[in-house]
Formats: sequence, C-alpha cells, structure tokens
Amino acid sequence: MLVSEYFEGTVSNKPYKYQTKLNMVRCLKRLGLWDMENALITPNLCWERIDSHFNMNVKRVYAGYVRNIFNFDRKQIPIVEGQARNYDLPSQQELHDVIERSKYRFHLYLMMYGGLRVGEACAVVPEQVQKINEQYWIYVDRAFSQDGKSLGSPKTLGKVIIPEWIAQEILEMKDEDRWKLGTPTKRITEACYSLSAHGSKTHINPHMLRHWFATDMVRRNVPIRIIADQLRHKNINTTMRVYTQVKSGEYDCAIPQRPTPAPTAEIIQFRIA
Repeated sequence: MLVSEYFEGTVSNKPYKYQTKLNMVRCLKRLGLWDMENALITPNLCWERIDSHFNMNVKRVYAGYVRNIFNFDRKQIPIVEGQARNYDLPSQQELHDVIERSKYRFHLYLMMYGGLRVGEACAVVPEQVQKINEQYWIYVDRAFSQDGKSLGSPKTLGKVIIPEWIAQEILEMKDEDRWKLGTPTKRITEACYSLSAHGSKTHINPHMLRHWFATDMVRRNVPIRIIADQLRHKNINTTMRVYTQVKSGEYDCAIPQRPTPAPTAEIIQFRIA
C-alpha cells in the first residue's frame, strides 16, 4: 500500500479541517513520502527528511503532521520549537498608501485593524458584526480554505473588537461584495506581491498585517491579556513570543539608568543662600 492510499483510506476520514488535510498532503509530497510504500515509512526516515530541508517553523508544522498521520509519538518525532518571524513593519501611513491601491483593500484592512487571517477576512459577512456597549465586535467563526473550495471553521474562534468605520463597511456589504466559494484566497497574497513589484517601496503580505496589528497594540500599551484575546490565542506565550516585535532602536528604554547623585552639603548651602 502506498502512503497516498493509506492517507485516503485512514487519515482523510478523520475529522480534520479541510485546509489541514490539504496541508498534510502538501507535507507528504514535499517530504517525498506520498508515493512511497507505507511499510517503508519509519520515524527515522521521516525525521531525516524533515530536519534536512526546512526552516524551524516548517519543521515544527511538518513534525506535527507526520506524528498525526503515522501515529508516531513525541519520542519518535520530536517537538520542534518554532522561531518568531520579524518583519520590517512599515508605518501606518505607508500601509494605507499601499492598501488603498488594492482591489482587496477591505480584506487587507480587516487583517490590519482586526488581526484576521486571510481566509477569515475573506469569509466576513454582516451577520458576524455585533454592537455591544457602543463598541463594534466581529465574531470570527468562519474561514475560507486557501483554494477557496471550502468554507469552514477558522483556526481559532473568538470575538474581536474592531473600529467603527470597518464595522460600517461590513454592515454595508452587498451580495456581490461577498467572497465567492471556489475563489482562492491566495489571490490576495498574490495581489500583495504584485503591489510590491510595481514600484512600491512598502512590501506587504497578509500575515505581516496581523503582526502589525499585534505590535501596534503593544506600542499603545494595551494589556497583553487583551492582545491575546484580540489575536484569539489559546496560549498567551504565543502572543509574547511570535506576534509582538519591536525595532532595535526601541530597546533604548530597556537600558537601566543610574540614580542621579544626591547634591553635596556644600551645593545645598549654596542653593539656600
């Protein structure tokens, strides 16, 4: 039995999200396992292929997929610690200047000011908006897959507060404004690359906007617990480690300062006189 046949006969019947199954197939193909005999698959073989070709974040994801697909335990395929990705975050105005040029400006602003992932932003509809105590919230409970063929639950559920002007744009959506089933969400990512390639010095991508959203809250001294809630993180350590970044110049405030020396008695007498 080939790994592809094993996958279709067992893993594909498990209650994984549609996008997760697509990612698992991509993982097996990139590791060169998809067309191998399933009987030849061992933890050592899988780990050698995971460890030799990919960065730490891809290794972390692929190690998890391989453990689940082949029922390996954590001793056989170790847990890999991911690395936070640091972006050269543009200013707010620079982002606006680029986003306003895009046909997907509405979706990009949802990522920038709501922290939504690209599939979640594409799935937004007026029914998700709530007004509570004069504040607008969006309940993120749906997301399109990358190929656009599936509309299911998002990576993480949760309620996010959003600016009123974005809420109004959502509420004023028409049927033709809704993302159509079958339209790949990667079109937005490709559009971002296209904007950057045609004369713009500001390079953007959807996930960078989510990082900007988190980092902007840190700079505004929003409590970390609220930031984690806004990003819908189950573990606050993810918020601290991955999604909040600072520029090198901002480390100046971390340098301890010596106390100012107390004035000597001679100086005090001079000031009194």
